[in-house]
Amino acid sequence: MGSVAHRPVLARVPGVPRCLCRARCGPCRSNKEGAPVLNPGATQPIEPPEGSTVIGTGKGGVGKSTVAAHLAGESAAEGNRTLLICVTGQDDDDLGIKRFNRGIHPEGPSVIDGEGLYSAIHDRTPLRPIREVRPNLDVMPGGPKVGEIDGLLMLRTLQEGAGVVMSLAQALAPIAPLYDRIFFDSAPEKDSLEQLVLAAAKYLIVPTRSDDSSVRGMERISKNFKLVKTQVNPHLEMAGAFLYGSNRTATLMHAAVYEDIRAALGEGTPIFKTIVGYREVPARNARKKGLLFGEYADLLPTSATQYDVKAGRATSADVVPDTIIPLAKEMRELNQEVLDHTRSA
Repeated sequence: MGSVAHRPVLARVPGVPRCLCRARCGPCRSNKEGAPVLNPGATQPIEPPEGSTVIGTGKGGVGKSTVAAHLAGESAAEGNRTLLICVTGQDDDDLGIKRFNRGIHPEGPSVIDGEGLYSAIHDRTPLRPIREVRPNLDVMPGGPKVGEIDGLLMLRTLQEGAGVVMSLAQALAPIAPLYDRIFFDSAPEKDSLEQLVLAAAKYLIVPTRSDDSSVRGMERISKNFKLVKTQVNPHLEMAGAFLYGSNRTATLMHAAVYEDIRAALGEGTPIFKTIVGYREVPARNARKKGLLFGEYADLLPTSATQYDVKAGRATSADVVPDTIIPLAKEMRELNQEVLDHTRSA
């Protein structure tokens, strides 16, 4: 009987393709557990999946993780099979995966807290995401273990060369055909992690606040962008930037920030017009409940009131503030602008 054609199929662990090539071809050699093992010597560029988008900047605290979660959620709500990969050591959980145990976790070792991402890079195996965190949305969570990838990459660079920057692209490639859209929440902690993500994606979207440290963060990711595009991933494109968490009426300040953005990222950088304002209370409450802004706004009709709190029938956490309505609207507008732009690009 002839050998079975090389094609991805669903493995025993849901969401992970397995090669059926009887010859056990190089990229898919099986290890002793039977899981596919990626070729450690592969240094050729891997064309990133169509529409794969990094949300990243060289500084934390600019809304990066929140926007990445909302973009992925919006994409999934449109009916697209969507994957969110969180390459960050911060324990950001806008989707409530860890706190509320959402999604269908893969069999085997835990993938929470960045354990799954680290394991895929370390063992050179395909990513094992948590499935159906929302309908059509799978997630590869970040967390503290992601920070250890930096040391692993440094060691392998000494042994194998600069091709190790393709490690995430290699771990993603076997499952990428399962998805219509892929989003990356990029770590601001280390250049090596930032480059790892940029090597696996087609587009970069940069959020920023108006302060000088945020602008300096853009300069850092701009350097990593140029390095990766020149040496590793020629398909990478600067898709745009936007201002996050700012007073929407401060137009003069915005004009100055836009000049800073183009100075840091390039004069031709598209700037999205939507600005998500800073509303601390609803944003904080939504995250504590593991809800996206639109999901939190949907709770308004059944919300407790301040009278209920005073009467002892509810706590302040049961009150959904009205300010979630404009916050959800602005985030939805930003999501749509970004998705439309990357589609047209």
